[in-house]
Amino acid sequence: MVLEARGLDVTPATIERMRAAGDEASARVLERIYRDEIRHVRYGTTHFARVCERRGIPPAESWRSLVETHFRGALKPPFNDSARQAAGLPRDFYAGIDL
Repeated sequence: MVLEARGLDVTPATIERMRAAGDEASARVLERIYRDEIRHVRYGTTHFARVCERRGIPPAESWRSLVETHFRGALKPPFNDSARQAAGLPRDFYAGIDL
């Protein structure tokens, strides 16, 4: 979910760069990918929340712990909070993670 969510962060600016360069066709393709990424992240977060519920563990804390343990690199802002929220990934999942 880390890399999928990153796509939500960077794709809107890439769409705007394509439009600024006059490449409307690429902008439309990226808009489609962006919508798909929201669904992908939503699927992952929904599944993750269900697993956490079955195990009786808090999803946000569990996700943060897994990211801190297994993800290499940094979670770099800016974050597209509205797209992440639409995908079911609230800010408490990723805010303040120091890697």
